[in-house]
Amino acid sequence: MRNLFREMLRGVDSCKIGDRDAVFLPTMKTAFITTVAATFLALASASASILEEGGGIVYGENYAFNLRAPKGWMLDNESALSQGIDAVFYPKGRTWENSVVVAYARARTRTNEVATADDAAKEAIADFRAKGTAKYDGKRVKAIKTKSGREGVIYHFSGDKWGNYEAMVYFVEEKTINLAVLNSRNRKAFEAALPAFEQLAESYVFLGDAPLKGAEPKGTPSTKEGAK
Repeated sequence: MRNLFREMLRGVDSCKIGDRDAVFLPTMKTAFITTVAATFLALASASASILEEGGGIVYGENYAFNLRAPKGWMLDNESALSQGIDAVFYPKGRTWENSVVVAYARARTRTNEVATADDAAKEAIADFRAKGTAKYDGKRVKAIKTKSGREGVIYHFSGDKWGNYEAMVYFVEEKTINLAVLNSRNRKAFEAALPAFEQLAESYVFLGDAPLKGAEPKGTPSTKEGAK
């Protein structure tokens, strides 16, 4: 599966995040800071870690937001670094290598052409169909409200040539559209993980659109993804 994922991403206008089978929108330079205390402001050390129900801050030039692993899931900010992604989530007892279902977070620039969750979903569908996956499709499932009061929109996608099932939750901010993604090639596992994915989505807390103005947060070194 890992080699297949690398092949699938070849030629796709997105940031390379690794070898798993997943759908990606155009992305931005991203970093991830783990948090281990009850609040996302209590920062952990710079060392990589795998934490049960761990949380962290995803940030880039124009965005910063917090996510926390759902109950019974792990936050892993070390296993996928060599593949270009700073943090992934998967069920306890599994690993990034063998989990049949995973989740991760991304961000994309908000433009006049792609300004809403529906715009972003339509673009993803159009891109896959243009690249030869005619049966690829998505549907808007519902809107959710996060614990911090932010609104997110969940879409489900399927029909690509790799047999992926995906859920994406879109959070529209002023400069970016931030998203979390659930991915599996096993429909039963995908459907079973949807409640956990909603927990992940509901943990979203937007922290601002200028986190790197002047300098990165002091005392919070982290790995960086290369900009596409």
